[in-house]
Amino acid sequence: MIELATNPRDGFRLITPVRVRYAEADMQGIVFNANYLAFADIGVTEYFRALVGATGNEDSLGKFLELFGGDNWVRHAEVDFRAPAKADDLIDVCLRISRFGRTSYSAVAHIVRDNMLLNVVHLTYVWFDPATEEVAPVSQKFIDAVTEYEIIKPERAVINA
Repeated sequence: MIELATNPRDGFRLITPVRVRYAEADMQGIVFNANYLAFADIGVTEYFRALVGATGNEDSLGKFLELFGGDNWVRHAEVDFRAPAKADDLIDVCLRISRFGRTSYSAVAHIVRDNMLLNVVHLTYVWFDPATEEVAPVSQKFIDAVTEYEIIKPERAVINA
């Protein structure tokens, strides 16, 4: 198990507490591996809600589309399992967007219990136009909003001229 000298939440503005439900654990009493992607997705949802200023039950997806003019698909997901979470654990899902390309962006999630980093999830998303379902350049409004929101500013793989 990995105890870090520094807090694994450092550098993450979005931190969402999640209580592990018994249904998310396997017969060993630990979280079934696929559920870590679901936890990361909770982080993504809460990140987007924070980005568009959603506070209640309003349509945050509608706000996202209205503000940024596009949406995203998961292109790649990579999970690094370091230590197990267990049923009824209170974990934090920490998420930040770490990189922008021309038509994609990357996010990283830390799944943390107490001060222990349990899991790291790397996600790559492709931006698309919802009207045509064609891949498109990442919205500059989205890039600007994320850059303003983040503590650690995302890398830019491609600089738009």
